[in-house]
Amino acid sequence: MKIVQYIRSNIGNVIFIIITALVFFNTDARTLLIRGFMLTGLFNVEVNTEIKKSNLNRLAPAGMTFRKENGELLNLSENKGKVYFINFWASWCPPCRAEMPSINNLASKIENKDKISFIMVDVDNKMDASVKYMKKYSFNLQVYSSVSPIPEQIFNGTLPTTLIIGPDGNIVFYHTGMADYNTTEMINFLNTLSR
Repeated sequence: MKIVQYIRSNIGNVIFIIITALVFFNTDARTLLIRGFMLTGLFNVEVNTEIKKSNLNRLAPAGMTFRKENGELLNLSENKGKVYFINFWASWCPPCRAEMPSINNLASKIENKDKISFIMVDVDNKMDASVKYMKKYSFNLQVYSSVSPIPEQIFNGTLPTTLIIGPDGNIVFYHTGMADYNTTEMINFLNTLSR
């Protein structure tokens, strides 16, 4: 009887402990919490300032090659004239999972779909788990694995990392950490690049 009375008098604390445990132990719960924070607008990226903040060599490294889930190879240096939105992620990473709906929505709003490729690079090379994740949540994004070594200036291990390579082969956008990419500014930026 005392236990029930104690729980009733401390119901707020009990609920807080349960929610905290869920967020701590459940990847989907963490993802949902992070996605909620993203909706506040605090994680919107500013297209023009991201490349200025980085110390990247503006030209994308030659020979970056990725393998599509169907085995097809994509060498970026052989496909000049195309825009590449490249996201390094992992299916177990809550910030990566939190930004995935915004990337999927962004991809669906692009006008020149034949001139822009969205390359979702699974950094663990666990293609089956990544494809399963994409299908489970009905994301229309292609999963790739890296065939060639990725230079540290492009990906230093921070998840997620996103870059955009323009049609001239230059890196025009670079961002580490999660972000909401489904913004009017990003849609206009990609549509302008792909003209």
